[in-house]
Amino acid sequence: MINKFIVLLLSFAFLLGQILCDGFFPEKVWENLEYQKLIDVKHAHINEALELSIRNIGNGPAEEYYLALPKEVYDKISMFAVQLSDKHVFVNSSLFPATSDMDDGSQIGYGLIKLPSPVAAGAKVALSVRISHNRHGVPYPEHIAIKDEQNLLLSTSRLPLSAYSTQKGNLRVIGSPKFSELDESDDSSLKGEESKEGLTFGPWDNIKPFETANTLSLIYSHNIPVMEATQLNRDVWISHWASTIQFEEYYELINRSAKLNKGFSRFELMKEQQGMKLSHYCSVLEMKLPEESSDHYYTDLVGMVSTSRILGDHMYLKPRYPLFGGWKYNFTIGWTNKLSSFLHKSKSPQGSYLLSIPLLNGPSDILYDNVALSVFLPEGAQVQAIDPPVPFVDIKVTTQKSYLDLNNGHVKVTCNFKNLIGDIGNGSVLVKYTYDSNALYRKPLSVALYIFVALMSIFLLKSINFNVDKA
Repeated sequence: MINKFIVLLLSFAFLLGQILCDGFFPEKVWENLEYQKLIDVKHAHINEALELSIRNIGNGPAEEYYLALPKEVYDKISMFAVQLSDKHVFVNSSLFPATSDMDDGSQIGYGLIKLPSPVAAGAKVALSVRISHNRHGVPYPEHIAIKDEQNLLLSTSRLPLSAYSTQKGNLRVIGSPKFSELDESDDSSLKGEESKEGLTFGPWDNIKPFETANTLSLIYSHNIPVMEATQLNRDVWISHWASTIQFEEYYELINRSAKLNKGFSRFELMKEQQGMKLSHYCSVLEMKLPEESSDHYYTDLVGMVSTSRILGDHMYLKPRYPLFGGWKYNFTIGWTNKLSSFLHKSKSPQGSYLLSIPLLNGPSDILYDNVALSVFLPEGAQVQAIDPPVPFVDIKVTTQKSYLDLNNGHVKVTCNFKNLIGDIGNGSVLVKYTYDSNALYRKPLSVALYIFVALMSIFLLKSINFNVDKA
């Protein structure tokens, strides 16, 4: 019996070693009948849309489809959603942890699409895939003058990149008024056709799996700043006694646009601003706040910044200096809202609450590298459930002491995210917790008790006669 166990253990170790050495490759149970890809470069992030028609060519039913993604895109994905094209029903989709090593040294990651029910052998399925990622184009050239227009360089797969063979495929690129190839191919079948909407490549027939040889290096006009928040610390404080919710955000920004080819010139900047046209530097940040916000403030490391304006539910911030390519700026903003707009009390169980807060409140066209969202619940609250709208790195529930916290302190719920974009900021983070009347009154009664003890101590000390009588 022991010998059999040792043999099984060695066999498992051998198979595991083979997997780790050879990498992961999906079974060839699917065939792409049609692979249509659309890339939109209008924003700082990249949006991709895939229309797939697939067929099960295996011997039995299959329900898992592996969507091949370049590793540089896989590592920067912000949103990955899949629908059944004919029914407009979302299906389960996630990023698969394994990667494949190609012969040319590149790596391929995968998005795992799990269909609602197994697809019989020979049957077809139509899928609509939407991908957003933070792998933006890089400035080309890297250094330009203030008055120059900015171009970005994007490298992507020209032919359909798939783990399965493809019968027919094409590619369209939109979102910019001007496109050009860095190294145009001599092969007429690989050249793009210009139109008012952008560039169209293909169609191509009979593309083999993992076609990575033909890389498209595309130069496009993008004369707006590419802003990235390398770190956002977003703190939300809940007060049941004051019936308020306070937001405070700390940003570390960098402009990923082209850098200046000369030193900064205020004269050149003033000339450029008189033209009233879009440019690659950032002079104003538009923050979209919740409705009916109040008590706004805007500070940085120097102190209070007065160059801000509130118009409705928008807060316009003017940094102390314009942000050119490679320039950084960090600042803090804050505001207050009524708690009733975000908190809902459940009928059962007693003292149960559901908190719904926006994931982001920053500018719409911005990239987020790291986001730490911290929700500070009242002291004594018990967290029941946390439901973020997007995948997260980790979630921690700890405590942190603040003003007049006498015991453990406020309950702190921290959600860490990576590779977010401004377009998904409307999603809500749901936090369900319980906070009964005993916990509600415990803190003020404890504070009152401490004050009473302090006053009584002072009274007793004053009543004691410390004078020394002469004998």
